[in-house]
Amino acid sequence: MANRRLIGLLVSGLVLVMSLTGCGPKVFNNGTFMGVSTADDNGYAIAEVTVKDDKIADVKITEFNSLAAEKDMETYQWEPAKQAYKELPGRFIGRQDANIDTLSGATASSNKYVSAVAHALEKARKNPQVTTQHFDGTFMGPSESDDKGYGIAFVTIEGDQIKAVRLLEVDEENKLKDYATYQYTVVLEAKEQLERAFVEENSPEVDTFSGATNSSQKWIQAVSNALQAARIK
Repeated sequence: MANRRLIGLLVSGLVLVMSLTGCGPKVFNNGTFMGVSTADDNGYAIAEVTVKDDKIADVKITEFNSLAAEKDMETYQWEPAKQAYKELPGRFIGRQDANIDTLSGATASSNKYVSAVAHALEKARKNPQVTTQHFDGTFMGPSESDDKGYGIAFVTIEGDQIKAVRLLEVDEENKLKDYATYQYTVVLEAKEQLERAFVEENSPEVDTFSGATNSSQKWIQAVSNALQAARIK
């Protein structure tokens, strides 16, 4: 009888220890996971979140500007944005989730960091909460660059469907092309047709536009990259 009581006490103690030390079902896989935020006209952010033993161990943030170029936060002129870049990774670790307060004066950057970390954590989950193949929202994708510049695509996704596409180009001087004064009408026609075609096909796999092959190829790649940024798995 005494032995049974002893075993019972040991089992009860083991259960208590397991509950106190978090030996329940794991929520996250171990590893480093990348999340891309939704985008606006001022760019987007990427978060690399390292998870170990169901804990956020590290967060690294990178922010990109309106031309999809990485911001140099060491020389960035807006102090609140620099402060957000330095402080918010620690806040994510401190709270152990993405639900942190935005930093005054850097709300847009803060929201992008929150979005990127939330997406990274969703990718880390053993049992995903999002059942679609892509996150909903608007995502930004750049193409590769050549001596004439590169393309940019803003792709809005809802329920794995492409709902809208907006196409831009950056010229060889690293400036956005002004389509209001642009003289090559064939490129403007290609832009309008491809924006519709991506939505209709729900895919980046569309035909190039005759007379604007270079721009078409850049936009196809940019849309593909935007979809990849939104992809969950």
